[in-house]
Amino acid sequence: MELGFLKDNPRSSKAMLTCAIGLAVNFILASAKIFAGWSSGFLSVMGDGFNNLTDMGSIILLMMTFYYAAKPSDKEHPFGHGRLEYINATVMAAIILYVGITLFIESAHKISNPTDTEYSPLIIISLTLGIIGKLFLAWQYKKSGKEINSESFNAYSADSLSDLLSTSSVLAATLVESFFHYHIDGYMGVLMSLVILWTGYTIMKKAVNSIMGSTPDPEIYESIKNCILGCKGVYGVHDLIVHDYGPENHFATAHVELDSSLTFMQSHELSENVTTVLREKLNIQAVIHADPKAVSNPREAEYQRDLEAAIYRSGLPLSYHDFFVQEKEGEIDLSFELALTGYCKLNDGEIYHAISDELRKINPAYHIETMIDRNFISGKIYGNDKLSKLIGC
Repeated sequence: MELGFLKDNPRSSKAMLTCAIGLAVNFILASAKIFAGWSSGFLSVMGDGFNNLTDMGSIILLMMTFYYAAKPSDKEHPFGHGRLEYINATVMAAIILYVGITLFIESAHKISNPTDTEYSPLIIISLTLGIIGKLFLAWQYKKSGKEINSESFNAYSADSLSDLLSTSSVLAATLVESFFHYHIDGYMGVLMSLVILWTGYTIMKKAVNSIMGSTPDPEIYESIKNCILGCKGVYGVHDLIVHDYGPENHFATAHVELDSSLTFMQSHELSENVTTVLREKLNIQAVIHADPKAVSNPREAEYQRDLEAAIYRSGLPLSYHDFFVQEKEGEIDLSFELALTGYCKLNDGEIYHAISDELRKINPAYHIETMIDRNFISGKIYGNDKLSKLIGC
């Protein structure tokens, strides 16, 4: 495999280095446990050593995931291959859940059918070495996951912790039984299995949400919003949607408010400036929609206050954006979008009539055109007399 595209990718290089460390540590643990189990006759310890060998296979799979995820976009995958990391995290979460379920069943069986364990210094040393090794790997994976924003490494960190907890419960049960003659291995196993199951569920939920398309990270959302507002000529931003195609591979769409007196070419130039700034500063590909704002109209603030008063008097949990006003032939056309800020039992049409009635009480000359946004899904436009003509285009 050609690795040319990895040379200039610090993220992938860091990931490969961490995977190499994981391979080395698991190889050492596997060798030590298999030798200790073979020498003492403890098949369970040998089995734990072979489990470390399977962990090496998982790490090789992770290395392949990072390799393919770092490949540039192609004809079949125009948005890149970054979501492979989320798929890998899902697979690892399924493995963690399987380990938790298996441990729970075995531990429940041990509670009802306790068996004696044998104390052996070689076994204690082997288990202790396994705990130290897995603790190191859990820390290393977690550290790398934070540095390169990788859910896969977070999942592998959790897997290492689950192995650590399982080995710790065996060690604790062996020592307690050897010195105090109490059988607690079953109870310890049940407790550890519940922790492992919760960890697997948490990772699975986050990974699946990333694949399905979940609410963007608030930090990413705010950084994009602030970057747009910092661009010259932008008076506001709304309807910002972030599409996640893998770590450090985001696309965005946004509506920006520009001076309505600008020409088409001027608005286009400002919109292009915004996309350039987002690409250069945040490495985000963006599509920008320009909305007019009556910056030069001295009465716009008054009209906005009337809209805010109407929303307040309606008692509905609403906010507004994309506000625009036009004055013509004795009418004042108010155009805006409404977004829910809480639960509302009214449908879109009822919300429109409630706000429209309140605005007309303030000023009968108001003509309202609005749309209700529900979680990025735009609905029907109300109050638009030109709608039938538009549909017929």
